Amino acid sequence: MKKLFLLLVLLSGAVINASAQENSRTAFSIGPEMNLPSNSVYTFGYGGSAKIELPIVNRVGLSLTGGYTEMHYKSGLIGAFGPQPPSKFIPLKAGIQYIAGGGLYLEGEMGDVIETTGNKANLFTFSIGPGFLFRITPKQAIELGFRYEKWSKNVLTQTGIRVAYRLGW
Repeated sequence: MKKLFLLLVLLSGAVINASAQENSRTAFSIGPEMNLPSNSVYTFGYGGSAKIELPIVNRVGLSLTGGYTEMHYKSGLIGAFGPQPPSKFIPLKAGIQYIAGGGLYLEGEMGDVIETTGNKANLFTFSIGPGFLFRITPKQAIELGFRYEKWSKNVLTQTGIRVAYRLGW
């Protein structure tokens, strides 16, 4: 966790020095995600998500995110009960995004995670974290986002990493 924090600090410094647009703009992004659970029956997860960002006021926007995630069980559980298929989830979240400048943004989201296997439960979720935009052109960027995320009923606490192609207009 200390290494992840150090990486975030170093990336923040690099991105803040880069030039980028300061204002929030309408944008769409899509990309893969990797999930690293902590204190969980899951060992790792992966999936993908799509996000739309809508400006509210200067530097502040609304984000709407939908995706698909597969979480894989730890090997100790697999040996006890035979092969265990991954759990599958559909996270749907809305949030606020603040553009700090220089390609750095901070985002907080909350919403619902729909479990499509097992209990088929609906779980409340919230997440918070920074992201970085690496501009390709004034309207295109590669987005690198990190988030701390927690799902209700103590199902999951995780660190998420998202790399996405972002198109703004």
